[in-house]
Amino acid sequence: MDTNKTIQIEPKLDGSVIATANVGVSPAAMAMKSSSKHLYVANSNNYSIGGSDSVTVIDGNTFMPLKTISDSSFNQPFGLTLSQDESKLYVANSNSTTISVIDTQTNEVTSVIDGFNGPSAMVIHPYTKVGYVINYGAISTRPSGEGNTVTVVDLEHEVIVERIQLHPYGVFPAAPAAIAITPDGGNVYVANYVTGNPGTGTVIQISTITNTIVNEVKGFFGPFSIEIDTEGKNAYITNFGSNNFAPYGTTVSVLNLEDNSVTEISTGGIQPSGFALSKDGRFGLVSNYNTLYRSGAPNFTGLTAGQGTVNVIDLKSNNLHPITINVGQAPGSISISPDGNYAFVSNYIGNTVSVIKMYQD
Repeated sequence: MDTNKTIQIEPKLDGSVIATANVGVSPAAMAMKSSSKHLYVANSNNYSIGGSDSVTVIDGNTFMPLKTISDSSFNQPFGLTLSQDESKLYVANSNSTTISVIDTQTNEVTSVIDGFNGPSAMVIHPYTKVGYVINYGAISTRPSGEGNTVTVVDLEHEVIVERIQLHPYGVFPAAPAAIAITPDGGNVYVANYVTGNPGTGTVIQISTITNTIVNEVKGFFGPFSIEIDTEGKNAYITNFGSNNFAPYGTTVSVLNLEDNSVTEISTGGIQPSGFALSKDGRFGLVSNYNTLYRSGAPNFTGLTAGQGTVNVIDLKSNNLHPITINVGQAPGSISISPDGNYAFVSNYIGNTVSVIKMYQD
């Protein structure tokens, strides 16, 4: 008998909500700076309230707001991306043509990159200072939902170097809704909403070597987010469903990046939206937006938010974990802290961020 053998005990999932932080209007993407444990939250201000386009800074130790960053360049800030060295935070202004650049030492906007169309998210190549930005649409010629490109940006010089056309002209626009990059930086994957009808969504693979499309997988339903595991083998796509709130989605698609096969996992909820992978790769967290629209109500006044939840998928079996976590109204994005101990959920209608403890002590 080997008495020197070390027995590894897997940490047990906790899943309790330990704090709720008040932020701004319509919180969307989040990003946490590992060195300072500052959590940045993009307040996308979906109601267009004057002065409410902002980024909230939360203390990752106390989970209390530290500062609200406001700038004239903000216009429905939706996506947030930290640079590799965490010195810069890129804010995608989804109702404009710009990305604002925040110095994370001073928490002030230092520059603005122009030339996009409704940018909503960006990924950065792990080994180069190149960013890939999805354009969902905003300008009059390509309004919201009619964007059709990924923009390649030289972040060192803050200039656009290339635009990648996703769908040919004359067909439905791609309406790119989410983007992810493989750990080796070799490929970018873009999840496209297209028409929002069942089965019309796509995932397009772009080679970062040639900046050309090398593959397209069809059959998704109003995809909202996409995440790739640490081995670069699987992509997880949430099927939110129609932006008209009916029909709605109920599944997460697991796309095998080696053979392009797709497996569907029911989330047990309505309108799966955000998705995040635990740092140890064991679990996937998915938020259920659970907000429906009463037909005939003017200007979306009939939106009714039910109980927002987060479900957990055991990635070893692709089965749901028995834990269901109650969070705020219309939970959208999910972000995991750099140390893996906490999950943050932005509640789009609730104007809050829920803090989830990942593991038991």
